[in-house]
Amino acid sequence: MCAGRSPASLPSAFEFYVGGSVGPSLYVRLVGSRLYYERASAGGYSGVVMEATPAPEEWARFMATVRRLGVHTWEPEYVSAYSCCDVTYWYLRMEMKGDNVVVRGANGYPGSSGPEVSREFREFCEAVELLIGRGSRF
Repeated sequence: MCAGRSPASLPSAFEFYVGGSVGPSLYVRLVGSRLYYERASAGGYSGVVMEATPAPEEWARFMATVRRLGVHTWEPEYVSAYSCCDVTYWYLRMEMKGDNVVVRGANGYPGSSGPEVSREFREFCEAVELLIGRGSRF
């Protein structure tokens, strides 16, 4: 862990994937205090793994967004009736202060009754993008 970084300021585990057979995908994984991430398109792998080390205030902002969105209350699975083709899959695993979140979806999102990406999920993706130091792509 980096000097000056409080262990409480980041999750003990974090893994997030969003993507599908069409369009962009993003895979992010926390190892120690570093985030490793890979972007790809059309369901493939780019083979280019990048690294980000968010500052404590960036983690604090991300965790505030997680709390505001109620991520710990999301259902374990969101699957839309429209999950037969052009599916966007997503997966989140996060452990934080005793709260373990494992949730996934296939064209289904928290806060949405259909295949439309919800405000909550969009804001979560934007928070992940900010955490790795990139602008929103989803």
